Amino acid sequence: MSHRTFSDRRGNRWEVRVASRSEWRFEPLPGNQVAPHRIHPPLYAGDDPFELSEQELQSMLGAATPEAGTDRGIPRASPFGEAYEPRRKKSPFLDDLADDD
Repeated sequence: MSHRTFSDRRGNRWEVRVASRSEWRFEPLPGNQVAPHRIHPPLYAGDDPFELSEQELQSMLGAATPEAGTDRGIPRASPFGEAYEPRRKKSPFLDDLADDD
């Protein structure tokens, strides 16, 4: 399925992606420094953003909430702190039993 692009009232470009029948995602296109948004589409739209006018998409975007934890390029802090190292996997042949973990 193709993704629909449109401009908001400020002139920023957005792309509408259908995540599911009950959730759409508004992703900013290059040049738009705003976080992605999610929204529950109206029932009459189904799963096709091409059914809506640009004005309807603009009003939906105005009511949408920004996604939490999407800092666009800035990695989120690990909940384990800086000293976290993933656990080393043991050999399937059990030849590493002498190692203390």
